[in-house]
Amino acid sequence: MKPGFFIDRPVFSTVLSVLIVLVGIIGLVSLPIEQYPQITPPVVKISASYPGANAATVSQAVATPLEQELNGTPGMIYMESSSSNSGGLSITVTFDVSTDVDLAAVEVQNRVKLAEARLPAEVLQNGISVEKQAPSQLLTIALTSDDPKFNEIYLSNYATINVLDVLRRIPGVGRVSNIGSRYYGMQIWVYPDRLASFGLTVKDLQNALKDQNRESAAGELGKPPVAGVDVAIPLTAPGRLSSVSDFEEIVVRANPDGSFIRMRDVARVSLEASSYSTESGLNGSNAAILGIYMLPGANAMQVATEVKEAMKEIAKDFPEGLDYLVPFDMTEYIAESIHEVYKTLFEALFLVILVVFLSLQSWRTALIPIVAVPISLVGTFGFMLIMGFSLNILTLLGLVLAIGIVVDDAIVVVENVERIMEQRKIGAREATHIAMKELTGALIATSLVLAAVFIPVSFLAGITGSLFRQFSVTIVVSVLISAVVALTLSPAMCAIILRPQTGRKNIVFRKINIWLNRGNKKYTRLLGVVLKRPRRIMAGFGMVLVLIFVLSKFIPSGFIPQEDQGFFTVELAMPEGTTIERTREVTERAIAYLGGHDAVEYVQNVTGSSPRVGTNQGRATLTVILKPWKERDKKVEEVMRDVQREFHDYPEISAFTTRPPVVPGLGSAGGVEFQLQARSGAEWDDLVAAVDTFRRYAAETSELASVSTSLQPEIPQLYFDVDRDQAQLLGVPMSDIFSTMKAYLGSVYVNDFNMFNRIYRVYIQADQEFRTNRDDINLFFVKTSSGSMVPLSALGKTAYTTGPGSITRFNMYTSAPMQVTPAPGRSSGQAMAAIEEIVDEHLPDNIGLAWSGLSFQEQKASGQTGKVMALVLLFVFLFLAAQYESWIVPLAVLLSLPVAALGAYLGIGALGLDQDVYFQIGLVTLMGLAAKNAILIVEFAKIQVDEGADPVAAAIHAAQLRFRPILMTSLAFVLGMLPMVIASGPGSASRHSIGTGVFFGMIFAITVGIVLVPFFFVMVYKLKERLRLPELRFPKMRLPHIHVSFREKRKKR
Repeated sequence: MKPGFFIDRPVFSTVLSVLIVLVGIIGLVSLPIEQYPQITPPVVKISASYPGANAATVSQAVATPLEQELNGTPGMIYMESSSSNSGGLSITVTFDVSTDVDLAAVEVQNRVKLAEARLPAEVLQNGISVEKQAPSQLLTIALTSDDPKFNEIYLSNYATINVLDVLRRIPGVGRVSNIGSRYYGMQIWVYPDRLASFGLTVKDLQNALKDQNRESAAGELGKPPVAGVDVAIPLTAPGRLSSVSDFEEIVVRANPDGSFIRMRDVARVSLEASSYSTESGLNGSNAAILGIYMLPGANAMQVATEVKEAMKEIAKDFPEGLDYLVPFDMTEYIAESIHEVYKTLFEALFLVILVVFLSLQSWRTALIPIVAVPISLVGTFGFMLIMGFSLNILTLLGLVLAIGIVVDDAIVVVENVERIMEQRKIGAREATHIAMKELTGALIATSLVLAAVFIPVSFLAGITGSLFRQFSVTIVVSVLISAVVALTLSPAMCAIILRPQTGRKNIVFRKINIWLNRGNKKYTRLLGVVLKRPRRIMAGFGMVLVLIFVLSKFIPSGFIPQEDQGFFTVELAMPEGTTIERTREVTERAIAYLGGHDAVEYVQNVTGSSPRVGTNQGRATLTVILKPWKERDKKVEEVMRDVQREFHDYPEISAFTTRPPVVPGLGSAGGVEFQLQARSGAEWDDLVAAVDTFRRYAAETSELASVSTSLQPEIPQLYFDVDRDQAQLLGVPMSDIFSTMKAYLGSVYVNDFNMFNRIYRVYIQADQEFRTNRDDINLFFVKTSSGSMVPLSALGKTAYTTGPGSITRFNMYTSAPMQVTPAPGRSSGQAMAAIEEIVDEHLPDNIGLAWSGLSFQEQKASGQTGKVMALVLLFVFLFLAAQYESWIVPLAVLLSLPVAALGAYLGIGALGLDQDVYFQIGLVTLMGLAAKNAILIVEFAKIQVDEGADPVAAAIHAAQLRFRPILMTSLAFVLGMLPMVIASGPGSASRHSIGTGVFFGMIFAITVGIVLVPFFFVMVYKLKERLRLPELRFPKMRLPHIHVSFREKRKKR
């Protein structure tokens, strides 16, 4: 293709750009919208229950066999289990981010099957669930009513029967959970005294239920082979019972005299909630709360819209007095955040266009970059769709960064054409041909260098690599499209649109030109001074490197900045052993305070449960949802401080306020998460002592604001010491003793019944008045081998003691889950360093430290900045060496980059920001841009040196020529970053983090960096001459031209 092909074919060039835009529009319409891309490690959750068992029993009998099989599952990074006194077990297996979650779930399911043979029968009867855990709630729907007949049980079951199934069928919905649910259950409330008086045990009741409440197949009359029958009639028989009266009529025993002892004689039967361990509400009123979780990769905005539309349809059939609300909607934050990024995008675009217009000083000239930038940005959306990306905060921030980069190419082309037209007094077409011969190499080089900057960081492992890929691919694609447009459409437009400058310019443009000319002259004089003082400049450069090293060590490190997501959670912890009634009273008082706060809109409560401890009567979790950002004056951290001050005065509770995790699904809360592990023979008491020691020293550490743990070491318990000798003497099986206690005190699931086309469970439990104190055990009887009745109190003694309320294990070690909030002004990296110091200095050797959640990822990613920058510099060097066919010249570009990095570090240091992943991404972009500016000078200087010019004269001349375009493009980029530096509203912390470093780094690059580029160019050539280094390239060889005619070719054949 000849060099001026696109200049002479403007229609072809236009069609190419139109196709890019069309592909981009298709991508923009089709791309899914989400807060973050799929960067969260897959998590598979295993849930089981062992009713009536305490935490120690669940841990030994259920958790241990399961963990032994699950340990070492391919791709697993860590495993955590929690066994509670309510008999519940939850195991979460977290996998590496690159693991296929479906394959991981299948592998976990297979391993659970292998462990089932060693589990208690009651655990298998209740079922073991294995499910992929959705990263976070998308929204919650609350069914509410002011009508007293619609109580919590009714609301919960109405939601299950009429709402849950419809929502589960919506595409993109992964899971719908009924939070604090009160599912129906048939409760058999047993009177132990009456049962014993009839000579019956609870085992007799269970057998009667299993025998008389069952589905049976009765067969068919006339089933072939049969002769002489014309009609086949299927037989039906009573199946499962379905009403309270049916269960009351169950015969427990038929007496010899023809009388019957029925269920109603020994128990009270009622249809009510299957469990009363938790209860949910909204703003202090009864409510059934449904949590909607999204499938990975689904479009959050679309799923939320479809859920809301489905609720409008469902609500048409609601009974009078029933209504619904959507108190929590994550898409509001996502939409606001993305709206703010779009706003930043357009502000940056406007500022860039303004700089372009003021620099190029004509609408004709400015039109070319103004057209080129949207083509590059819009075209990127199409390639994002092809590569499976989504519209999220990261990709959009990448596009904001790209604005200042993609405008460069078009400005460089236009400025060069205008300069040639003015200097040589020729027409636009001819000037464009000359300009493109000069520029094509530099445009390709700068684009490849920017690609080279981002390519190595895309291959980083883990979440850091995933985050970098979102930015790098977005920026690289937009830069490559920009290069294509600069080589095709921009020259074609230059040839058609540009006109030689005639007439006097207006005063604004004249002033700008005067300032630019003065600046250029001062810049040239400064270069002359700098080139005469190489030792001082090299000493200053050495100081720059030392400063960068010192700042990188002293500026706090972080992972991802905390954002105001519009909600937070409060965990209320009552003294251990508190009943749910007492917890309810305190919860209502807390909700009343929160409801009266100016910034709070909704308060969702789940009483009797905590995310850290699980089901526990003495815990309550409040999700505090704030008003939209525009309707409140206070930020989330200010509201949290208000709440902490208020709850500090509640004597009966400990209140823990936590922000949501920065990235949904990465950990259970914001802050630092870790586990203290009992290793190398450490006992439970050693772990408890270690937690106390840690909390004591943490309180004295300035980096840590608050420490909380879900460890429950001393819960009041009643120990029943069975007299095994007496039991054997009387012929009472041990299993009967324990099953009787469990049935009366722990609610035993017997079998099922049908109602509303659904299956519900039947439970047996002692009635309320028979399970309130230790003396009630005297009323529980078992049968001896001779058939006589013996009270349990004759077979053992009771004594009050204490024990763990829940037992957590992390990677099979007994552990204490810890959460730490860094002190204000301190980063997560500083908090983690302080934690490691306390553990190393003050805790015994047999207590280990293990990071979890986001802290695990941060610790894994720590120290990667150096590696990233080394890779970036290496790739830039290799690309430039290939471009210039020289190992020496690229050093002039590389040595000018540290100044920009110094500016970035000073910028974030001055504004109190952290060295987080976003800052690293900004630093990588900065390296690319600073290298791009340096290339523009080095490219022109090298051409002149190759033509025989002196390196000093060539460097000064190239710097003079490129001063204006470098200043224009850099100012465009700096002003494009300004909206990110001063950003506010949702998602602003990310924009600050990424924009501040780049903004200040670029200012340093255009003030100090452009002085150092010519200096290092000259120094490199002087070094080369002094060392007499060859160029290490092959000499050009001329091959003799051999003409062979067509006839001669045929003869040879």
